[in-house]
This record gives sequence, C-alpha cells and structure tokens, in this order.
Amino acid sequence: MSDKNRTSNTSGQSQAANKTNSSDWSRRRILGTAAAGVGALAIGGCSGIQRTQAVKCSDYGSKVAPSPGSRVLGANDRILLGIIGSGGMGRHHIKSILDRKENNCEFIAVCDINEANRKTAVEMCGGKVKSFNEHEDLLKMKEIDGVVIASPDFWHSRHLIDSVMAGKDAYCEKPMSYSIPDGANMVKQVRRTDRIVQIGMQRRSTPSVIEAKQIVDSGFLGEVSLVRAEWYWNMGDLPKPEDMKLGKVDWERFQAPLPPEKRYPMNPVKYCFWRYFWEYSGGNMTDQGTHLMDVIQWLFNDSKPPVAAQEHGAAYQIKGYETPDTFCAVFEYPKFMATWTLTYTNNWHDAWSIIAHGRKGTLEIDDKGARFYKEKWPANWEEYPPEPEHEISSPLRVDLHEANWLECMRTRKQPNAPVEIGHQAVSALHLANAAHHAKKRATLDPDGMTVRIP
Repeated sequence: MSDKNRTSNTSGQSQAANKTNSSDWSRRRILGTAAAGVGALAIGGCSGIQRTQAVKCSDYGSKVAPSPGSRVLGANDRILLGIIGSGGMGRHHIKSILDRKENNCEFIAVCDINEANRKTAVEMCGGKVKSFNEHEDLLKMKEIDGVVIASPDFWHSRHLIDSVMAGKDAYCEKPMSYSIPDGANMVKQVRRTDRIVQIGMQRRSTPSVIEAKQIVDSGFLGEVSLVRAEWYWNMGDLPKPEDMKLGKVDWERFQAPLPPEKRYPMNPVKYCFWRYFWEYSGGNMTDQGTHLMDVIQWLFNDSKPPVAAQEHGAAYQIKGYETPDTFCAVFEYPKFMATWTLTYTNNWHDAWSIIAHGRKGTLEIDDKGARFYKEKWPANWEEYPPEPEHEISSPLRVDLHEANWLECMRTRKQPNAPVEIGHQAVSALHLANAAHHAKKRATLDPDGMTVRIP
C-alpha cells in the first residue's frame, strides 16, 4: 500500500481542519522536539551549529525504574492495546490491526489532544473504550499489553520511553527521533527494559523488499557504486490561519515537550501541518527519507548510517512552508554513494522509488514491487526494453509489519525494525539536515554521535 493512500487527518489535525484542504494532504508527521534534544546539536530544526560538536545524549527517563509487563502472553491470549495519537495514521493502524482477525487484538483505550480525533477513534474501537487527553493516564491502565504510538514525531521520545517504563510493548511510528542524541537515548532507555518495540518502517516486513535483499545478497548486482532514492508528489499551498476551523484542541499540551522560548500562541496552520515548520520538524528529509534510506542502508551497508552528507533544498514554490518543498541530499558510504531527491511541486510517476546501480545489474524498488535487470542495457533499449531477470510483485504491507510486532509480543523475540534500526535509519537524515542548515558537508564519526562541520 502506498504511503499516500493513507488517511490524511493526523493526531495534530482535526477533521474540520482537514476538510478545508486538498485531499493531497495525505501525510502527517513531524520531526520535532525538544527538551530531550537540547544538548549540543539538535539536528532536526538545528541552529547555532558549531564547527565540531560531540552531541550530548538526553537522559529523559533515566531516573525512572522500569515497571514489569502486566502479564506473559500465551499463543491464544487476546492482546489488549491502547493508541497514543488517534489522527489519520493512528486510525489507519486501528483499522488495519482490527481487520486482520488472526491478530486476536482489541483496543481498550485512546489518547489524543484533539477531541474530534478521540471521538472518532473510540467509535472505531467499538464505542466502549476509555479515552484520555494525556498519555500518562492511559499508561496507568495495567491491563494494557501494548501501545501504538502515532503522535507527532517530536512527542515520540516521551511517548515511547514513558510507555516502556510503564511496562508496555510499543509500536512507534517513524521517523523515530527528532535528533541524534534523542534517538540514542531512546535506544538506551528501551534497552533498560525487556519491552518489545517495533518502529514503523514497514518495508522491513514487505515481501518484495525482503526477497530483493536476498537477491542482492546473492551477488546479482555485483559491486554497487550508486543508489538513488526519489519521491515526487504535487502538493498544494498551506492554508491561511484565518481560513481554518478547529474543534477542541489542547494546544498547550501539544507544545509541552518544547522549551518555553519555542512555544507560541495557538496557530492552526502550525498545529495541523507541523511537519513543515522547523520548530517542530525536520521536514520531508526525515519523514519520507526514513523509509527509503533505511532500505538503502539495510541492503547495502549492514543498516549503518553514512560517514558524511551534503544537502541543498528550499521552499521554492509551496507557500507557507519553512522546511524545503524540494531538496537533494548526497550520502557518502564506505563503498558507494546514495542520493535522496524529493519535490512536492511535481508528481512525475506520483510515487517513490529506489534504484541501485551495480557493475553487473540494476535493482528498482517502488510501490509495485522490485525488479532486477542485468547489465549491459542494449543500445536500442527504448525500442526493445529489457525484461527483468527477477520481478517481485508486492505492495507495501503495513499489516504484516504490525503483525510481526504482535507476534513478537507473544514470542518475546525481536521484531523486524527494533529501536537500533530506527535510530540508524533516521541518523542519516539528521546528518543531512545538519548539512542543510550549515550549508556545508557534515560528517559523522564512527561513534555515531559526533557530527563535524568544517
């Protein structure tokens, strides 16, 4: 399933606000926070970048003693879940998990700062579930086995750490973190517990990508020197605040992770479209980029982040954006380079893709599946297009990624996208955003924490 086909209303966007905008606004998310990311280099909406900075890891949650899980799940036990952030992506997870009957689950609690989102989610869950404005109250429910976290990204650190400390397993949407230190601390705190955490990078559970990795590992492509990730959508301008109508929203709660100087009077545009403002977000660099760069790193670099990145981009056309509507980043890995290009001003193919160029072959992955071609292409390839040597047809499977998490809740095995993988995937994009703000090449030391900008 294409990411674009998901419902658009987010945990930070009321249904009323959603109706005022084009149906193209089908994504939601933010790359934000926070006090948890203040240390040296907050590589989301970073400022004040120094020439060399060893980032200091946040210690949020470090003084809390983890609580044990409520029970040991048997193979046939019904899993009881809560949802934190019941906007568009949250409600997609509710429907997807409940539709798959073999999951044997039910949602018994909903949390969102948006009253309309809460009410809609409660109805989807059967109408008799508890609802909360603050996640701490939901986490006090001892009967909850696990939580789905689909809140704006700048809340992910608090929501995930608080959840595992309360003894809950968790499925946390991507991008996992707001900054490199934020992500490192999330890994640290999760590993203080025995909780099962899956990060929402569903390509890790999609059959076409899994099979593509097996073919790559067989050596079909030969030595790879270039991998290209691309994403093309044509999105509309952001609305004006005076044209938006919101229902009951707890704006102060929304801003709670931010330091006082980053908090502002209610702005419905920033609330509904937080991803496009530096106070809250790393923009589509981190949001969409986490999906694609994770695949690249998984297939070609043992899931490790790059050694350096450069990036240029700007809000060229879409009115209201602070984060770029168009950009291109270049990532340097030990044995190859990767590019990540996105524009929201043109919908060529109206899709994303990853193309890997090897000495012996080429791999193309997109919404339709994966295709492998042998080198060399014939001179008359436009007239006689080459047939793929391997073709794997499979759409994205969010349902399988959810099912993998739920199964691991029963077996206590690690899922397909644990916190270490989520952190490594988005670290590449945080590095590119650091390069964007500095307008210089940024390097990442082997410790995975020290960012250097000459």
